[in-house]
Amino acid sequence: MRMGPKLTGRVTLLLALLLVLAACHGPSGARPGVPQAPVLVDPPRRADMPLVWIAMPDSAPFQAVRATLIAELRKEFDVVTFLVDGQTTADRFGSEIEKRAPACVVLMDNPTIRLYRVYIENRRAPGSPPPAIVAMASFFEELRPELHNAGGIAYEVQGVTAIVNLRSIVMRPIVRVGVVHRPAFRHFMERQEALAAKEQITLLPVEVPAKPAASDIRAALRELRTKGHIDALWVLNDNRLLRNAEFLETAWRPETDALGVPIVVGVPALVTQEARFGTLAVLPDLDALGVQTANVVFEAAENGWKVDELPVELPVSTLIFVNMRQVRDRFGLRDGAERRIDKIVE
Repeated sequence: MRMGPKLTGRVTLLLALLLVLAACHGPSGARPGVPQAPVLVDPPRRADMPLVWIAMPDSAPFQAVRATLIAELRKEFDVVTFLVDGQTTADRFGSEIEKRAPACVVLMDNPTIRLYRVYIENRRAPGSPPPAIVAMASFFEELRPELHNAGGIAYEVQGVTAIVNLRSIVMRPIVRVGVVHRPAFRHFMERQEALAAKEQITLLPVEVPAKPAASDIRAALRELRTKGHIDALWVLNDNRLLRNAEFLETAWRPETDALGVPIVVGVPALVTQEARFGTLAVLPDLDALGVQTANVVFEAAENGWKVDELPVELPVSTLIFVNMRQVRDRFGLRDGAERRIDKIVE
């Protein structure tokens, strides 16, 4: 699709969404039902209280997690928030950590993790750097080995969880599920295949280059259509695969339209009628994620801040978004399915 002056409302929406994905490589944008939060104010510091230093972007989803996190921590910890944006340098990031000397840092989103990694690599201060607890970052399990004494919560809902939810909602049988991925996610896909097999779901991964062109995506989807005979498609929340609206239109749309199967995505905005793409999205409940992150902080403190000894946790609570019109018109709706859906998109 050629982008020109007649930019439709649907493409405008997708452009805004996918620019967020490209910029953050993690969950961002407005969370449905969460108003834009006011300027952040941290609780007053208290003498002799250990400090948790939170580094995060200044947007509503991160603020929602932060608010719950602070509510859980404030009896036993002080909290200081450091806002990260595209202008934040690694030097400033590191100097703020050294100045605050926190007991631990909480890192939200992938650019923040990259700043922390550079800080670790360039650090000259004596002693060990503060341990890191990660939340709201894409594919954290793949990044963890690159960090020092880091743990936390995976933001991705397991593929099998989303697929089982899809299977409980649509009438069409869901057994063979295709997924396109880059080489960096090979081990991630191996784990997902094993988990899916336990639910009698066959995951069919097709690998594309690290920097895929639109033709690479189309070829992978064509392979899934002609050889895989898939019942559904799972689209990873990877900014190299969903880099902008034009790429979505040229790389994905021609073949996904031809596939004619339900599409599982990781971004609620892709499930809207305007997007005309995803069928179902499953993502962590942000309020529960704040409580869970606080619990990791408490567990890390009890473990002498040996965070890397703790397992990476999965989200304890999720929300299901479904494009109901698409399901009814194309795939059939199971009886009672509405009761299992948190947000219905008509």
